[in-house]
Amino acid sequence: MEFFGSTPPSSISETATFRYGKLLWLASVLSVALLAMAAYAFFKAAMVFTSGDLIYFLVGIPFVIASVTFPMFAYQDVVVSSEGIGRSFFGVPNGFVSWDQITSVRCGVLSAGDRSVSSYHLRVGTRALFGGVRVMTMIDDVDTLVARIGREVLKRTIPVTAWDVNTVVVLDRLPPPTKGRAAWY
Repeated sequence: MEFFGSTPPSSISETATFRYGKLLWLASVLSVALLAMAAYAFFKAAMVFTSGDLIYFLVGIPFVIASVTFPMFAYQDVVVSSEGIGRSFFGVPNGFVSWDQITSVRCGVLSAGDRSVSSYHLRVGTRALFGGVRVMTMIDDVDTLVARIGREVLKRTIPVTAWDVNTVVVLDRLPPPTKGRAAWY
């Protein structure tokens, strides 16, 4: 089984930013379009508002806000340094986690053929969903990013796990990232 993490240290700069490229802009444009359509619908509905329509506003507005903001936060740039890993939203850093805080790396489901994965979740503590930093393989230059994360994981002996069918298995290194169309599934 081939694993990543073997790029020589001399080819690594101190801090590197990995971008989702066109995906962030596409998500932003679609979010703005959804927001415009929802605003139009809410303004039209507000013109003929009755007290019985309040539930539609109370449910609809949070749903639209979540639908608009989620893609923008899901596809933030990933910033990696020797101190840790974090996110950057249009150049504004946030969500930095030092390598010493990371307790495990949970990889996505192992694919059957090449044993690759579609995501890496660098976890902090036992918080399964929101603790840490999640990296999806749709990011630009994913091989370099995974190699850099792999070196830091090996250096600090952070446990790596992945789903294999219905079982969580412990791996000795990060599996390779899923590439091409398969990264989107």
